[in-house]
Amino acid sequence: MKKFRFQLDTVLGYKQQVLDNRLVEHGAAVAQVTRQEAVLQDAEGRLSNYEEEFRQKKSAGMSMFEALKYQNCMEALVGEVDREAEKLVQLRRVEEEKRARVVESRVETKTLEKLKEFKLAEYNKGVQKDEERFIDDLTATRRVLSNA
Repeated sequence: MKKFRFQLDTVLGYKQQVLDNRLVEHGAAVAQVTRQEAVLQDAEGRLSNYEEEFRQKKSAGMSMFEALKYQNCMEALVGEVDREAEKLVQLRRVEEEKRARVVESRVETKTLEKLKEFKLAEYNKGVQKDEERFIDDLTATRRVLSNA
């Protein structure tokens, strides 16, 4: 009997490559989210430190010019925190899309792998039946020859 060959092996190989590529893309998106979270935490930390410094200097007494300077800087830092938070939201959205594509590719790949397993099981059953028929024919031939 001929060797087992899954006719959709090339499709399965292609789907596996697509899955691998999507896993890499998802990994890169997760890394970007992680980096952006660190950037946002840094900006929030700078804002918090600046606000604390402002409170300390305000309680010790400061000029109106210094107070305006601190307020302008804090407004700029708040704007930076908002921009970085928005970037993080966008990157998380991209990461979720990449995750969904990975899941979709995994489903497609698993479906083809299950089909391949099913076809292999059918093939193995056929091989087993052929071997049983061969053995039956062989024993029948031996009986006929021994009776003759």
